[in-house]
Amino acid sequence: MLYGAIDIHKSVFQAAVLDPETGELTQSRFAATREELGDWAMTWEGKLAAVAIEATTGWRWVARELQQRGFEVRLVDPGRASALQGRRRKPKTDRLDARWLALVLARQLLSECEAWLPPAEIQRLRDQTRLRKALAGERSGWAQRLHALLTQEGWPCARGRLLTGEGRRWVAALELDACVRAQVEVMLTMMAALEEQLERLESELRRFARADRRCQALETIFGVGPILACHLLAEIGDARRFRRARQLVRASGLDPTVEESADSRRRGRLSKQGSRHLRWALVEAANHSHRRGSPDHTLYRSAAARCGSGRARLTIARKIARRAFYVLNAEAALT
Repeated sequence: MLYGAIDIHKSVFQAAVLDPETGELTQSRFAATREELGDWAMTWEGKLAAVAIEATTGWRWVARELQQRGFEVRLVDPGRASALQGRRRKPKTDRLDARWLALVLARQLLSECEAWLPPAEIQRLRDQTRLRKALAGERSGWAQRLHALLTQEGWPCARGRLLTGEGRRWVAALELDACVRAQVEVMLTMMAALEEQLERLESELRRFARADRRCQALETIFGVGPILACHLLAEIGDARRFRRARQLVRASGLDPTVEESADSRRRGRLSKQGSRHLRWALVEAANHSHRRGSPDHTLYRSAAARCGSGRARLTIARKIARRAFYVLNAEAALT
């Protein structure tokens, strides 16, 4: 049984096909076009058990083209693939990278959760949620610029107020110099345009959440609404690919690093070796744990007293990740 791998670059692909029984390796290099990829796929069609590609820029269309030709595609995180090689200094070339990807696939060094290719539905949802997060970040950025400008002109206000209709009306009524007013109008126009796109996108996500049982299951978690449920589902996908809840915590990068030697064991900072979008969504849900109605309020208070509110939120975020694992698996068992 043969295993293939493609090292993806913007202008060129390096492909490797490995026979694990004989150790025979076949390498090829071709232009990063659909035609050249199709020719390579035609050569190995029906002969490969799977093809590994790195989750780098341009992977999506490559995976789609290969799947349409009947190949099983495994998506490999570049950081994880590099970590498996160890810390020794080694030469790095495209040929060696492609060979290593094929070896990783053939030796099954990656678990299912580490080499998971999102289905089309989850990928579309992921595109929408990540676009929403980017738009919200841009809106906050323009609000910060406006806040700084108004403070310079002697009109300080709460930054969050500028994101409301009442706050924008207050800004419009201020007496400002003509040059300052021109800058303010540009900022307000940008914020209004971003707000319009956000409302349209969020209405689509709410419509999706109302019709999807997985989102409804996630909304049973305190602090998770329909929008945040879409974010969590988009990043987690099929929770059954994780064997344990702690694997989902690790996939979010919320697990602390551990340094151990003999009898010495020390927990360090967050590993952050995972999806930053999933990590953000979990922390957003944990931000509500300070409320008295939260089931984690007591845990939050005790953790905040020991190590501060920031670390307390991370503790709750890990707990929400474990809850998400269980509710999604329970929902999958019912379907």
